[in-house]
Amino acid sequence: MELDTIIEGYLYAIQWENKDNNSLDDMAISYNDPEYLLHYFNKNTEKLKYYQNPSYTPQEAAIRTRKEATEIIKELRDLATNSGNSSLDDLFEPLHTNEAFNHPRYYTDMKAKGYPDNAPWLRVYAVKCDENLYVITGYGIKLVQDMRDDKDLNFELTKLQMATDFLNSIHMIIS
Repeated sequence: MELDTIIEGYLYAIQWENKDNNSLDDMAISYNDPEYLLHYFNKNTEKLKYYQNPSYTPQEAAIRTRKEATEIIKELRDLATNSGNSSLDDLFEPLHTNEAFNHPRYYTDMKAKGYPDNAPWLRVYAVKCDENLYVITGYGIKLVQDMRDDKDLNFELTKLQMATDFLNSIHMIIS
């Protein structure tokens, strides 16, 4: 695993072994590929029923995902480079519920959600290292109530743990 700089001092991304791109670039490539998205949504049509009102066809879901991915990537980059009133801390929120405050990674496991008109389903997962300093570990389309109910999203939890261990080993996480 390697650490790629997106915006020095603010935003980084993990490049996992056997991957050609870091997590943020991988998301941008995957979620802007209509063939990839159509394959994903055709394979996961049953999960689209979670969004009953409105319901989505695989084609509509692919279009929505492309829009949501474009918006969140732009917002990530804007917040990481903007010296205004908003920061990455305004976009990311704790992954774990308030009731799980005793979780060992409660303060470091974070998620950012996409921003369409309807309830967002796109997630970007990151480790919070310090104020306004994040390392993106992965991403996913959340079409289930609990991410542990989806094998791909559940793997994102494992990636957060591996990334946290790595970032601790290089003293990047400031407690």
